[in-house]
Amino acid sequence: LLADPATGAAWLLETLCAHSGMQTQWGMAESCTADRSEICPLLTWDAKATTSLAVLGGLGSQMRRFLERDGFLKRFSSILNRLHGTRACGDECHSLPGELLGFAPPASVGKQAWSPGAAASACEEASVVLQLAKAARALALPWCDAPRILAARRWFDCHESEPGAPYCTGMVDKEPYSGWYTPSTGSVGHYAAAGEKDRLALYESVVSCFKLGVPLVLLARQPKCYPLFFDLDVYGGLEDDPNFDKVKDFAWEDEDQVLSRAIVSSVWELYPQFRGGLKVAVFSSNGLCRRKKRFKASYHLVFPDIIVDRPEKCTQASGKCGQPPAARHIAVRNHVVCRLSTAGGAWGDLPDLRDDLRRCCDSEVVTGIGDDATYLNDWTEILDEFPLWHEPGPDAATGLRLPFTDKPREGRPKLPLGRWRFSSTTSSDVSLEDWPPKCSIEQLRDLDLVEWVRLGDISADVTGELTPWSEEFLHRDALLELQCPECRKVADCI
Repeated sequence: LLADPATGAAWLLETLCAHSGMQTQWGMAESCTADRSEICPLLTWDAKATTSLAVLGGLGSQMRRFLERDGFLKRFSSILNRLHGTRACGDECHSLPGELLGFAPPASVGKQAWSPGAAASACEEASVVLQLAKAARALALPWCDAPRILAARRWFDCHESEPGAPYCTGMVDKEPYSGWYTPSTGSVGHYAAAGEKDRLALYESVVSCFKLGVPLVLLARQPKCYPLFFDLDVYGGLEDDPNFDKVKDFAWEDEDQVLSRAIVSSVWELYPQFRGGLKVAVFSSNGLCRRKKRFKASYHLVFPDIIVDRPEKCTQASGKCGQPPAARHIAVRNHVVCRLSTAGGAWGDLPDLRDDLRRCCDSEVVTGIGDDATYLNDWTEILDEFPLWHEPGPDAATGLRLPFTDKPREGRPKLPLGRWRFSSTTSSDVSLEDWPPKCSIEQLRDLDLVEWVRLGDISADVTGELTPWSEEFLHRDALLELQCPECRKVADCI
């Protein structure tokens, strides 16, 4: 039922109909003899509960999702590989003879559409894609997964587009990232959906590939206007530190929700009309950062009710861009950074949180020395600005990852944490030590996985105007760094 739902369902039906005593008022009996002459008159957990769980899809994807969210998947996989050696799908995973052969259906059922008796060309294509996926993720997939794997591959084959398209795979070593699902030759790394039906098919492929353990690598690029989002990167300890993931306890999982309240309170200052209720969807991507060799907790906060316009990098860096009016997205981000940096002084929840976050990354310095040092977990670094800047050229690599997708060579898929509604009846005008003010936080219902992808896709064109804002409350320092990163480098050198 898990490995091949269609064939499993056929066998379940065959078993239930094998003897009149297999179906009782308490549900399915335990088993029957092969000749169908007798049943075993028992009601057992392994025959009833596990079968029901399998029909519902099992718990594997949910367990994987939480292991990845909490940063334990690598350790789990390591233990599995150590216990079961080369058969555990580690780096030295080898094929098992016959693993790509389909499951035999009951005699009363004809050959399945995706059995080895299917059209030779389709079987050959499926075999190739399964082998590519296995090579990419060191994960052997059964033959029954071929339809979903092929659906993803064919979507990208049919929807390749020009630079500027809504989706891209990003750049690796100055070349468009190429995976098992992208066109075999000459891939430009840009893709577009022709309409809502095509977009839904992409979302379904994203979810299917994640469930199969071969998540896609795909960025959603900013259109002219889109929902406000922030990209938070918080670093923990080095790889050999037993508490290397403790930073999660401070960044997001603390009871007081200091960081989320501070960000929302800052946004409220510019959008006070949402004090009665501001929805926030939160996604996370936790695990070892290969570049830093540290634990990295990434959080994407999406505000679906607030529409902003995108900041764009210059096509030719001159050092002269960045004059008001600024794109609202970068202005709001700068406002949040300024409010977090100035609140509390030496005392209060935010300064305490700042100090805890610095300790988690061993107070690693990014630039400067002494009092002018910028630390890896300072607010300017945590609220990453680079994903906000739209790259207009053909080498585009910016955007926001779709939920349930991964980064190249990272193994940290982006997963939904949940949705919350923040509300407050008071203003943010409190003492610096008491900021951010308390507010009501209500967790909203969970979503279907495809709906999570839709909610996290910022590339869909937004109809309507920018959300009205109170620009007069923008922090005075928020307008000091409006230059794109490229022009800022030039200006610093002049």
